[in-house]
Amino acid sequence: MDGCPYLTGKHVGLLKRRVLKRMQDKVTEIDPEQKLVFLFCIIHQEVLCKSVLKINHVVDVVTKIVNFIKARALNHRQFVARLEENETEHRDIGYHTAVRWLSLGKMLKSVWDLREEIQDFCVKKGNSIPQLSDADWIADLGFAVDVTALMNELNVKLQWKGLFVHEMYNLVRLL
Repeated sequence: MDGCPYLTGKHVGLLKRRVLKRMQDKVTEIDPEQKLVFLFCIIHQEVLCKSVLKINHVVDVVTKIVNFIKARALNHRQFVARLEENETEHRDIGYHTAVRWLSLGKMLKSVWDLREEIQDFCVKKGNSIPQLSDADWIADLGFAVDVTALMNELNVKLQWKGLFVHEMYNLVRLL
């Protein structure tokens, strides 16, 4: 169990375990070699992934950077004007919502794409971000961008209509 609220609780978890045990016993009775694979909350695997990856040192710095730019209206206007002057692909930088993995991936990607502009902007504003000059941290940022992109792609695939659980399992397994 991954701690999903649906599977926890004084009575619900116990009931689920009894049902799962009976299912496994029935399958073993039919074919002793066969084992069941139990999948819980397959569509929320990103929660597990985020807790295992330990990318908080990247997410915390990126969130601090984005908040420095977006939370102050003057900084935000100046940053957007700078992006327009430099004719970058991005026109703005987005916030990350803690409950949405997709927004994290998009935010990390935009910071990755704009890291030089962000570094220059922050230095000019007197708020140097030392991590943007650290090769190891930049590598961790690149890794986080790639992993969140893969997880976002998987998340979209898991939400297709008419998908059976074995198809969902294969999508997760192949990632």
